[in-house]
Amino acid sequence: MQTHTLAWRGYEIVVQPEQNEFGAWRANVSVRKASDVLTEFRPETVQPEWLTEAEAVRDGFEWGRRFIRQKSETPADSV
Repeated sequence: MQTHTLAWRGYEIVVQPEQNEFGAWRANVSVRKASDVLTEFRPETVQPEWLTEAEAVRDGFEWGRRFIRQKSETPADSV
């Protein structure tokens, strides 16, 4: 499967779509800053399986941007 990369706000979002045995698409997502991997996850959405690879990739990028926004908007000492 092809890997898709998006640079956003100093981070790199990497999405690797994969197709399950029923033909539906899902995205594996990792978010990196420099060479450190901050997180890797499979987004769970209302509709976690997509009809096309492009939809899975778009969903993966949306999840990566949401993760970065939450990380940058959360004060470090509030954890």
